[in-house]
Amino acid sequence: MRVRVVSPSPDLAPFVRRIEIVEASEAATRVLFPEPGLLLGIRFAGKAVLQGDGGARELPRSTVTGMRGTVRRMHTAAEGGIVVVKFRPEGAAALFEPPLHESYGAILPLADWFRASEVGILEERLAEAPDHSARITVVEAFLRERLRDHRADPLIGAAVEKIRRAPGEIRIARLADELGLSVDALEKRFRRAVGCSPKQFASILRMREVVRGLRSGMSLTELALEAGYYDQSHFIRHFRAMAGMSPRRFLSNESFC
Repeated sequence: MRVRVVSPSPDLAPFVRRIEIVEASEAATRVLFPEPGLLLGIRFAGKAVLQGDGGARELPRSTVTGMRGTVRRMHTAAEGGIVVVKFRPEGAAALFEPPLHESYGAILPLADWFRASEVGILEERLAEAPDHSARITVVEAFLRERLRDHRADPLIGAAVEKIRRAPGEIRIARLADELGLSVDALEKRFRRAVGCSPKQFASILRMREVVRGLRSGMSLTELALEAGYYDQSHFIRHFRAMAGMSPRRFLSNESFC
């Protein structure tokens, strides 16, 4: 598996966190952790199959992945390739018409947002691009041409930043009070702009911190305390709910990213 990470052009950087080009020379199944923003994926080679309790489902070439609180298991064919645009938490609203929470937990065809003919042209140009630089140019042009006349919600931006600084310690009622909103108003505006609730967003960030700690060899007790869990058993229950297995078993059995 080869992953090339590209920083977006300056005019797209307020909305896009990073762009990745992922290629697989051999067929592989990977576990994908929840991301802190929506994802746009355009496959330029090979196929991908989403695996889950309901069975396997081949994905369209171009998809939008909503926010989610659990891992995904993805099988990619040999010689496959995809460009993945990873949006900032509140950045996808500049491209996709809110409310974004309607895509929570789902992987939807890009054609649900844009004309099928436009998506087809994008896929064709990406498949014909001679190299990665050309692929980035094609994808960024598609994004740039479809940016909406969108004004970010400054209160939601402030909420995202507060949660990001301490996801394990955040209290939604206190956060709403600091922003001068009711809890209900904060949650509605946050779900609409980000694609999940503030609590779900904090949980995603928290578990990503945990995975980084697991990779570095931290003990479960250290991880639980650092991530703000009451105790190790509470942490393990939360991890099982997200990944479907214990942290140690997950590390020893899964190829994840």
